[in-house]
Amino acid sequence: MNVSNPKSLVEEIYDRYAQGYDSNRAFVKPTYSTFRYRSYFDDLITWHFILEYLSKDLTTHILDAGAGTGHWAEKLVKLGYTNLTLSDLSQEMLNEAKNKIGPMSDTVQYLKADITDMPDLKDGSFDFIFSQFDPVSYCMQPQKAINELTRIVRKDGYVIICVDTKFRRVSELIEAQMIKEAKHLLKTNISYDWEHPQINFTWQHLDTLYKEAGLEVVKIVGAPVFLNRVNPLVINGIKIAEPNTWEGGFASDPDLMKELLEIEFEYCTDRSLINLAGHIQIIGKKK
Repeated sequence: MNVSNPKSLVEEIYDRYAQGYDSNRAFVKPTYSTFRYRSYFDDLITWHFILEYLSKDLTTHILDAGAGTGHWAEKLVKLGYTNLTLSDLSQEMLNEAKNKIGPMSDTVQYLKADITDMPDLKDGSFDFIFSQFDPVSYCMQPQKAINELTRIVRKDGYVIICVDTKFRRVSELIEAQMIKEAKHLLKTNISYDWEHPQINFTWQHLDTLYKEAGLEVVKIVGAPVFLNRVNPLVINGIKIAEPNTWEGGFASDPDLMKELLEIEFEYCTDRSLINLAGHIQIIGKKK
């Protein structure tokens, strides 16, 4: 099934909501709503593996592709990394990132660019590239996006992306009593969570895309593999954060938080579980 490239629509949506995006109070409402897990666990798990493969050399040249308001770049700046480039389709999101990061670092570069086509960036110009939470899903041309990221990373450099999983979303659609939409997703890999379409993935699909681009697949991670299927409201004694916030719901009990993360880290690379995870993170190395 052909779906037109939503580039201009995605750009317009993120331009419109950029100023309220970090607070998550002003962003577009989802097409459907389920209450299964907190993205905080996604953050912690995927960030762990970004740091695992990122060089300790603070001058290493890093691209955050689809950087949004700089949530991840801000962390890197605070760790002392000095050679960062942030790209995003939305200029307003980049403006928010610059307002946030600018006072901390004057060496960060900002580039308005489509993840599928970045002609201003030279071949092999980055040591490490990551694209966190869905730019590769939203562009609707995942092979083209991964090919482009592979082009601009150096030999032996890492490309790490994180995207939504297909089968987890089917369960969410069924929970929302949207059976027609669930069947559509199963057939096409496409869902309409927001005001634009997106592609949802299995780890096998991503593995194929990476290999086609010339990347050696090093690791595939589910984030999370269990917590996305547990309604936090059923866990007694936990103060739950407001739905759809970045903070997560288990922060009021750090011991439980640690215990749950230990479980996730033990099983998050088990490929029998990954396709039902909240997100899939894939780590590849350029041959």
